[in-house]
Amino acid sequence: MSALNIAKPLARAINIYRSMTRHDLDRQTQRDLARHIKKIAEQGTQDPGRLTVHGLSYLRARERNAKERKE
Repeated sequence: MSALNIAKPLARAINIYRSMTRHDLDRQTQRDLARHIKKIAEQGTQDPGRLTVHGLSYLRARERNAKERKE
């Protein structure tokens, strides 16, 4: 999957997440998300909708992990 094909699911995941949480993602989180979506695409998932969902799941898991570390 090309970088252009990964860009749309990446942007959608960021925009959806931003609207749900009402805060922006830092650059490192955006890079990590891009790597995650690229990895999923390289494993064979080509559907942009599925890649977006994988991206959102990744962000939610990351958020949960960060909250657990704070406690």
